Amino acid sequence: MKTSVEVIIHPVCLRFSYHNNEIVYMFASNPEQQLDEMEKLMGVGTDQGPIFDSNVGFLPVASTILIRGEKTILVDPGNYHIGFYSMLKRALNSKNLTYEDIDMIVTTHTHSDHINGIDDFRFLNVLMNKDLNMYATKKNIEEINGRFSYVFEKLSPKANGFYYKPCLNPIEIEGFFKVKDLEILSFQQDHGFGESTGFRIKNFAYSSDVFNISPDVFEKLKDLDLWIVDCLRFKPHKSHAHFDKVMEWISIIKPKKTIFTHMNYEVDYDHINSLCPKNCEAAYDGMVLKV
Repeated sequence: MKTSVEVIIHPVCLRFSYHNNEIVYMFASNPEQQLDEMEKLMGVGTDQGPIFDSNVGFLPVASTILIRGEKTILVDPGNYHIGFYSMLKRALNSKNLTYEDIDMIVTTHTHSDHINGIDDFRFLNVLMNKDLNMYATKKNIEEINGRFSYVFEKLSPKANGFYYKPCLNPIEIEGFFKVKDLEILSFQQDHGFGESTGFRIKNFAYSSDVFNISPDVFEKLKDLDLWIVDCLRFKPHKSHAHFDKVMEWISIIKPKKTIFTHMNYEVDYDHINSLCPKNCEAAYDGMVLKV
């Protein structure tokens, strides 16, 4: 069976600003789009003067990836992607899928932009009427347990099966692991001040939030048809890969196709694509890749 990799939620920026002593915010894929939307919302234009009293900053939101093949795998619940903003629901519906079609959940690491949406897995529990398996390293499970311990606790007998909270079964992974007949290779990546987990399924690999790649991981990334990799911006960063570094990695690994993900607001989609060779491009919402 052919495997497809779909970037169903790509990083967006949340712009925070002050206006009339109140905080206003807007989701968009880039700051310019946010400014346009704000002007429409407030019924003003920049030609009439500044529409904000001050700009507080931008908050990038991480990617959520859907892998479809023998199993349907959701990678990273993200930051309120699932319930609060209904982003995941809309993204799945656009693929003619529902929560019930998700077979398993894997996490790359426990930074907030990748894991804070964990509470919204309750929606999946309710729809599927069962606990869900969550696959993660021992360290990630311990960190999630420290911040969201209730997700690993069983329902109260008084609930009579009503999912008033998310219920996840933590399954520790290291190296190769299997979900029924599907074999997945996990490997640890240098994330600057911590680690993240990369995944390889057959000839596809996913390396989000990575700063350096060790020689042993380079070996694990040989002979890839598709590699989705962190590329935060053009300037060097202390915990994420930047454009020149990723291009150097590509020259070593030589994947047939590379997709950049986890880009921040400094990266313009058309500009970065204009600098890429034919076998590389930036990810976007709704992107579907056949492997």
